[in-house]
Amino acid sequence: MKIGVTGANGKVGSYVVNELLEHGYEVKAITWKHWDDSPVEQVQADMTSLEQVQRAVEGCEGIIHLAAFASPSGAVEPFVFQNNVMSVYNVLLTSGLAGIQRVSVASSDCAFGITFSHKETKPIYLPMDELHPTVPDNCYGLSKVVGEQVAEGMAKRFDMSIASMRITHVIGEEEYGRKDYLNMRDNPEADPWNVWSYIDARDCARAFRMSLEASFEGHEVFCIAAVEQRCLLSSKELAKRYFPEVELRKPFAGHESLLDCTKARDILGFVPTYVWPKEL
Repeated sequence: MKIGVTGANGKVGSYVVNELLEHGYEVKAITWKHWDDSPVEQVQADMTSLEQVQRAVEGCEGIIHLAAFASPSGAVEPFVFQNNVMSVYNVLLTSGLAGIQRVSVASSDCAFGITFSHKETKPIYLPMDELHPTVPDNCYGLSKVVGEQVAEGMAKRFDMSIASMRITHVIGEEEYGRKDYLNMRDNPEADPWNVWSYIDARDCARAFRMSLEASFEGHEVFCIAAVEQRCLLSSKELAKRYFPEVELRKPFAGHESLLDCTKARDILGFVPTYVWPKEL
């Protein structure tokens, strides 16, 4: 099976390409600029151009769409929103017209509206899951909510199986010991302000692969995070200190993630493996 990976030369993309190769897939890297170190066939495409996307996905039987601005500060706000929304629209429309039935799209926990928010936003309940309200007020979070709605419509139109993967802050395996990451562990108020969640890049890549392999119909949204939050403080202490008025729907006994990934476990079979080494 040949899988097209957009944004293949990005932080998550390179891990996804390796994950797919290790599991016997043929991979086509779809990038905006030439990827000098690409281990697979590659093609360049502007994801906001329908014609270029159509040419890029030729021969693919599945798509993992990662290409996007990864924060609201990547460019001026209208361009971030336009780029991210039109990219996912073009990828899903092209896939549907080409008869590609399995697509996985990188959404984000920024869809909840807490991370990058202009106005302070707190959870309605903890741990947060896919049913939690989404109220982003920034261009990036809004682009992800709209992208999920596009996926819902395209799945209906073409009878496709589409996974919107609400991945959280991704950490590469070589980054855990860096000073800025250790500060995130020690200081709960350090950026990013995303209920202290993270996902190891290796687990993130595995989740994307499993989302293409899983048996489900239509469009589904999945929270993807490590089983633990990143701070030395316990989850119970974090919730009590920063969200004392927020409803706790599950008891916290240790360092459990404040993002509930039960749905990904039940439907995709995905259980994160890597945990932030607290002894660093």
